[in-house]
Amino acid sequence: MGSNRPFSEECFGNQCENGAILMGDDREFDQDLRLIRLFNHYRHDWMNEIQLIFGYVKLRKYEKLESLMHTIKLKVQRESNISKLGVPELIVYIFSVQAEVKELKLEVEMEHEIHLNELSFDCKRLTQLLIAVIEVFKEHAVAHHEHEHSLLLKLTQTVGELIINVNYQCDKACDQLLAALERVRLQSEMNMTLKTNQWDGHSIAVNIELPLNI
Repeated sequence: MGSNRPFSEECFGNQCENGAILMGDDREFDQDLRLIRLFNHYRHDWMNEIQLIFGYVKLRKYEKLESLMHTIKLKVQRESNISKLGVPELIVYIFSVQAEVKELKLEVEMEHEIHLNELSFDCKRLTQLLIAVIEVFKEHAVAHHEHEHSLLLKLTQTVGELIINVNYQCDKACDQLLAALERVRLQSEMNMTLKTNQWDGHSIAVNIELPLNI
């Protein structure tokens, strides 16, 4: 039995439905491409490390191997800790910035594994907050690509709180970033304390403290 809706209305509905499916397919395709780019980046990165090891061995520069292996061990530990944060969106975002944003050197440090998805707060809001903070510095770095920029994100979990320290170093004066970080603080719905400090116009530190109800 045919539809009672006018032909044009039915066609429009079908077009909307098909368009939504296509948009969903496009998003999935973009995500797949992003993951492929990440895989290729890290594969290339590790191939460089392996070639460097082989080079030292071939040239019998054994004294340099210990330092190189220590560096690789730290790198592996950092990447392992990031991958175990428990929030896929945040994990992929961090790895993407590290792999794709050449203007900003992003490092993430944790003394031990932290599983954000097991803590007593909204992981989605925390992810939005951290991405917003990193985006402020990323946009500044990209806009001033002729200078060097580094961003260190350090996470510490104590008995009563999660502490996130963010330190940004750049050769370009970054006074305007304080206003952008204040907007991030005002827009966040997290129960937290967010403080910013600035030194000599080229360094900014952000301290975020989130209480835990354990």
